[in-house]
Amino acid sequence: MFIRSIHLENFRNYGRLDLDVGPSVNIFYGDNAQGKTNLVEGIYVASSITSHRTSKDSDLIKFGENEYKASLDLTDDDTSNVQLSASYYTEKSALSKNNRAGRLLIRDNAPVDKISEYIGVCNIVIFAPEDLNIVKNAPAFRRKFLNTLISKISPSYFNLLSNYSRLLAQKNALLKSIRPGDGKNNLADEQLDFWDFSLAELSAEIILKRYRFSKLISDIASRHHRSISGGKENLSIEYSTIFGVVGALETFLTKNSKYDDYMSKGLSEADYGRIKGIISDLVLAKLKSVRNYDIEKHISSIGIHRDDIIIKLDGLVMKNFSSQGQQRTAALALKLSELEIIKMFVSSTPILILDDVFSELDKTRRLSLVSAMKGAQIFITCTDKNMIGEEIDVMQGADKAEFYRVNGGDITREA
Repeated sequence: MFIRSIHLENFRNYGRLDLDVGPSVNIFYGDNAQGKTNLVEGIYVASSITSHRTSKDSDLIKFGENEYKASLDLTDDDTSNVQLSASYYTEKSALSKNNRAGRLLIRDNAPVDKISEYIGVCNIVIFAPEDLNIVKNAPAFRRKFLNTLISKISPSYFNLLSNYSRLLAQKNALLKSIRPGDGKNNLADEQLDFWDFSLAELSAEIILKRYRFSKLISDIASRHHRSISGGKENLSIEYSTIFGVVGALETFLTKNSKYDDYMSKGLSEADYGRIKGIISDLVLAKLKSVRNYDIEKHISSIGIHRDDIIIKLDGLVMKNFSSQGQQRTAALALKLSELEIIKMFVSSTPILILDDVFSELDKTRRLSLVSAMKGAQIFITCTDKNMIGEEIDVMQGADKAEFYRVNGGDITREA
């Protein structure tokens, strides 16, 4: 699949943009703060709904406006055309119903009710300076990386996350309403039993997916990291969740000789049901064990909403013990693993965005990055188009690279 044209309305600094692009390498260059990153952010939002820069949809709306729209015209691998459009509107917008903010998703001129039916239609992998947050910042950044990857491959996973978030919010609202000693604790216990049982069931499904893909990421990212670093350092990733759960899962897989099947093709329905039941029971017991503490503090102190992937270099946690150069290499290896894993599970090659990353990488890392991108449609932003000549030769093959000058939101395609 590749993008034929991009359409933005009231998105960041773009009032309206209609731009045709090439099927191979597209390079957008110009001074800083001219709209290059805003453009590729619009591409990513149109395909993935979320931004790689902010979690607030309202931040994407052009100043003084009440909604944005980001659309893509695409051609699928079988030469059929696909249209995707993602909009977000505030309560002041004419699109708003009942004076509420909301989102509108359209595929081929028809509204899409479920986000899971939209995500995965057009897969995009983006490399950006913000990727360093995966390595050096809070667990939320690593969960987002993991959740985004799994959702692209298995859109139903997004539904699991949405359902979990909804149930957790309801449980937390109940926890905040309970006052110890007010005579209503028996009723509260019954209600918490319901929420905890439901959360445990969902948690088991999410854990099974997160563990599997964490292992795949670790294996593939480690291989890329060895190549980039010349074999001098060893990168590894460990999935961290509710205490005891990973041990129980690994014991089941080892005892029943199911690890290889689980990683390559998944478990049979019977085996999946067995291990899901084991994990669900274990999670439920853990949730009940901290109930009194949760009631006292009015929070859900444990759960998969606190999961993490621990990134280590030569056995040391990178968040605490690594230089910025090491963090860049690790982030690059993680994104290359994302690219490779999507290729493993999805028939079409992902579209690639390189947002101002070439200036952050030395030549060895740049060539390691682009060598994995042959045959893909690629969008690059940079300040100087002349700094990536050799890399373009590696990426584009026989196709011609297209250059675009970006200046104050105006984009001019070079002849």
